[in-house]
Amino acid sequence: MMNKLKTAKMLFVLCLFLVLGFWGGCCLETEAAIVSTDHQKYTYAEYKKDLKQLQKKYPEYCQVNVIGQSADDRNLYEVVLGNPQAKKHLVVIANLHAREYMTTQLCMRQIEYYLNYYNKKINGTKVSKVLDKVAIHYVPSCNPDGTAISQFGTSAIRDKDLRAALRRMSGSSTTWKANARGVDLNRNWDVAFRKGGTRGSSGFRGNRAASEPEIKALVKMINRIEKKGKIMGVVSYHSTGSILYGRCAGNITAKVEQATTRMYRTAQSLTGYRLMPTQSISSAAGCSREYFLYKRKIPCITLEVGRGACPLSSSEFPSIWRKNKDVVIREAMLFD
Repeated sequence: MMNKLKTAKMLFVLCLFLVLGFWGGCCLETEAAIVSTDHQKYTYAEYKKDLKQLQKKYPEYCQVNVIGQSADDRNLYEVVLGNPQAKKHLVVIANLHAREYMTTQLCMRQIEYYLNYYNKKINGTKVSKVLDKVAIHYVPSCNPDGTAISQFGTSAIRDKDLRAALRRMSGSSTTWKANARGVDLNRNWDVAFRKGGTRGSSGFRGNRAASEPEIKALVKMINRIEKKGKIMGVVSYHSTGSILYGRCAGNITAKVEQATTRMYRTAQSLTGYRLMPTQSISSAAGCSREYFLYKRKIPCITLEVGRGACPLSSSEFPSIWRKNKDVVIREAMLFD
């Protein structure tokens, strides 16, 4: 009887230890969480508030800059993690497509996670050691106007002329992909650009390359970073499909192709996302990834998170988070 009691006590203590250990690990990751991920509509107002709180909590490790304004005068924010004077830089962009706003939530959660772990280790490497050599520049929401349309309809656009024009365009507001001027921001880049489509929810590339204020702001940011150091790579977040674009066409330097291959293999090992075939420049006219790869000679991968139709359900976030939480810092580790 005594042996049975001792065994029972030992099992209880062991279970308690495991439970507390698991809970402690979770607490470390979500300690004093600023960014909420348990709801679908992560709004521009919430995004701004979270940025302010993160900058206040981590002033030494986090810098928030306004790089421009959208057509409806919403700020486009750049969040710099680590040493802004570093010689090497990694750029992360998300939410080029309006209805894919869960990618903003994902990037904001990554930012908080990396800041929380700044003096701790991820994958056996101290985060501060990486970010001292490779600064990470996030633009979590490249299309805040379009996101407002997808979340709340055209009435969310404050400029009366923009709002009136939008009401004449085709496409459902809920599944809106474009910006407030009806231009697809993932098709407005200056690479093999050709005009195509009509203004509306999706597909219109614009009347000319880089015609949109959001794209102009992003290009200006890239130019500014390159004056200070070298951009080692770009990670672009989209949804949906749980797929990965990382292959390169033949007309690219071996160095850029090798770095891009390292990037997609790292992302694939963490996410398990299926690698898509090579896209030619002509078939991806005006696309952001092709702009970085072929125009700017910067390694670039695109991750399409989630499985359902966009806007993604909040129920998908836990799975997306498990697969993607370490992706960006692991990409930075490739270059430190």
